[in-house]
Amino acid sequence: MKGGLIISLLTACLVSVFTSCDTRARQEKLATTISSTNDKEMDELWGEGASHTEMITKDVSWYKYAKFGMFIHWGLYSDVAGEWNGEHYYGINEWIMKRAKVKTADYKKLAKTFNPVNFDADAITQLAVDAGMKYIIITTKHHDGFALFKSEVSDFNIVDATPYKKDPLKDLARACKEKGLKLGFYYSQTQDWTEKDAFGNTWEFNSEDADFDKYLREKAIPQIREIMTNYGDIACVWFDTPGPISREQVFAVKDVVEELQPNCLINSRIGHGLGDFTSLGDNEVPDKPLDGLWETPDTHNNTWAYSDLDFNWKTPREIINRLINVLAKGGNYTFNIGPKGDGSIPVRSVEILREVGKWTKANADAIYRAKPVYAGDQSNIAMTKNNDKVYVFVKEYPRDGKVWLPPFTGKLSGVSILSTGNPVLLKNSKIASYIDLNYADCGDIVPVIVLESDGDIVFDTNKILNSGIETVFYPHEAKLEGAELGVDRWMEIFGDWHTVSVIENWEKDGSKASWDVTVPEEGNYIVEIKYACTQESDMQEALFSVDDENFFFVPTFSGEIPMVKNQDEKRKMDVFKTRKLGIVKIDSGDHTLSIELNDDDKTGWIDLANLVIRPM
Repeated sequence: MKGGLIISLLTACLVSVFTSCDTRARQEKLATTISSTNDKEMDELWGEGASHTEMITKDVSWYKYAKFGMFIHWGLYSDVAGEWNGEHYYGINEWIMKRAKVKTADYKKLAKTFNPVNFDADAITQLAVDAGMKYIIITTKHHDGFALFKSEVSDFNIVDATPYKKDPLKDLARACKEKGLKLGFYYSQTQDWTEKDAFGNTWEFNSEDADFDKYLREKAIPQIREIMTNYGDIACVWFDTPGPISREQVFAVKDVVEELQPNCLINSRIGHGLGDFTSLGDNEVPDKPLDGLWETPDTHNNTWAYSDLDFNWKTPREIINRLINVLAKGGNYTFNIGPKGDGSIPVRSVEILREVGKWTKANADAIYRAKPVYAGDQSNIAMTKNNDKVYVFVKEYPRDGKVWLPPFTGKLSGVSILSTGNPVLLKNSKIASYIDLNYADCGDIVPVIVLESDGDIVFDTNKILNSGIETVFYPHEAKLEGAELGVDRWMEIFGDWHTVSVIENWEKDGSKASWDVTVPEEGNYIVEIKYACTQESDMQEALFSVDDENFFFVPTFSGEIPMVKNQDEKRKMDVFKTRKLGIVKIDSGDHTLSIELNDDDKTGWIDLANLVIRPM
């Protein structure tokens, strides 16, 4: 579709076409950045890191309410399904033309047999409604250059080039309107592998001959004008991989959208901070609340477009918990499905989304119109609020049935399960309160507890140590001395992006990360860390401390290597491992937990993803 890594294929993609001296210089700068394999590469590719420079005057109320939407990646690549000339390409299938270096003439032949007779706009929109989604975004043109709509600009489109001869976007626009869904369009504005003047096709075209301004002027902008004109109200437009596009070129794209659809929201991947809402990195769920309008684009397995090679579907619980983690931090969750080449949706995807829909329907009051409540970064609960009700999402059922809450002010008038209405008990200990789920009929995969009050309930942000399930301490919560916050990003397989916040660059002996915690119940607790460690930092001594009580430990090599090379491509691989440090007794009360480097390390030591404390 972030990235401590860009493989050589992406490098070639980004530096392919600009012709002026200024744009050539930007290509060279970008190539240098990519070859250094640092974490800024995908920020630039995806248009992240640029501060927003425009005040939003558009109507954003629908977006704030929506919370959950459907993304659809579908095109000629869906027919290919992960295989080209007998070779399997694992990873994101919509990039198969690039990865297999398919010639334009050969790729265009796919259109001759593309006949998605099982495409059913009514079935797709009904699935979105059943899942609890409020909008749909579909790929109108991905990087392969094929238009999934009738275009007068290029005959490489579904109406003119395929036996299907119909415009599925018209049908989808109708079905969305009938079911009350907002419609959005994805359009790849810089990459087009069938055009010599666009980005990306370096195996056929000479970048010295390219004219990106011409491509924008003669194909991209005219096609954007078409999709903004021919399908009624368009709620949002989703651009992708702006790379080194100039600010002036971004304005040219933005202006045509807003001329034709003044209230159409534009995502951040238009580039240069000129979007209306931020699209995080692919599959990225943030650890902490974010300001402004933003979304997590996520996909059902490891690819965005359908592939026969990928059956790694996220389960209903995984999807629900990722949705919760996004909406409780203030964002929208845009969840992708990949129809097959014949237009049908994979059966497993349908079954799983319908299970998700049962949960969203039963817990709608806690999702849509509700606002996030920040009560510290409690690792097993998240909260939203709607008027005089606070909703507590219980991500995992604690083995002792106790859902601990941080201290709060306000008087509760009732505590119950949202989906069933069954009352539950709120009990108090000397230090904190907990919801007692023992013997409660929770009814859901992920139970939601309603706290009703006669006025405002205000929560402290104290971290509470769970007595019946693990407690995760995140990097952004830590007080740092001689260390820094960072982000590790890598592709597990091609296009399957992973993003992990870390504590890194531990400067010297004594560098420390500390977390304050309130412990409601004393006991013996298992201590674990999740980290990445190079060979150079293997066995460098450190301390885990509970207040002034120190425990020595050493991290060991996690398998981290600068570059993985297989038969097809190279990529950086961040390898995290979880290591049990030991067992400690922690008394009830307020404590400080810390990790401290106790060695004269010169390598920056480990990348620490989290500290985990779990009851024994």
